[in-house]
Parts: sequence; structure tokens; C-alpha cells
Amino acid sequence: MRGLFIVILMALLIIVLILTGKFSKKESSPQEMIKTIEKSKKILIDSNIRCIQKALDLYYFDNNKYPDTLDELIPQYLNSYIELIDQWGNKFKLETDEEMNKTITSAGRDGIWGNSDDIQRRL
Repeated sequence: MRGLFIVILMALLIIVLILTGKFSKKESSPQEMIKTIEKSKKILIDSNIRCIQKALDLYYFDNNKYPDTLDELIPQYLNSYIELIDQWGNKFKLETDEEMNKTITSAGRDGIWGNSDDIQRRL
């Protein structure tokens, strides 16, 4: 709950800064504004991933293993499915590689898995 509150506060702060023009002293073009918004989304995603990672750590502490899917974190470790959705409306994914390492992944802006704009964090 606290993590979601922090994410919402950060989002509001970024929106206020964008709207008041505090990111830049000069007039911004629409392309620069879009880039700034995309950077803000990536910052918020990092915060979301940290919250999910903390929930996964708690799950591991209680069960001596990670869940097979992030859905298993609801409702005991995360409050709602909304916390499993990135800023582009895509669901975060928990992946396991050949060496059994776990990674939290967002498909990124394009919503396509496995390309250069994916955002990942290993556990």
C-alpha cells in the first residue's frame, strides 16, 4: 500500500513539474515534452518494479520459493492487479532463465516483448 502511494505521489509531482515548465527554462517543443513524459514513465516503472520486487522478497521469505506468476502476489503481498500494470497499460511479467534466475519485465512503450525497449530487473 505504501509503495503504491509513493508511486502516485511521484506521478503527481512529475505531472506538476511538466505542466509548470520546471524541467526547462526554455519553451519545450511537443517532441521534447513527449520525451520528458516517456522518461517520467520509465522512472515510475522503476518504482513499480521495486514494489513488486519487495512483494516477491516477502513471498520468498514466507514460502522459500518465488511464485510462478505475479498474480500469486495478490492480495497478500500486493493490494491489487493495478500494481502489476506498467505505465503503458501492459502487465509486468515474471520470467525465469535457464539458470533459474528470476526477472521482472515490462514490455516497454511498444508493448512487444523481447526487444530493446523492454525494462527488466533481475531478482
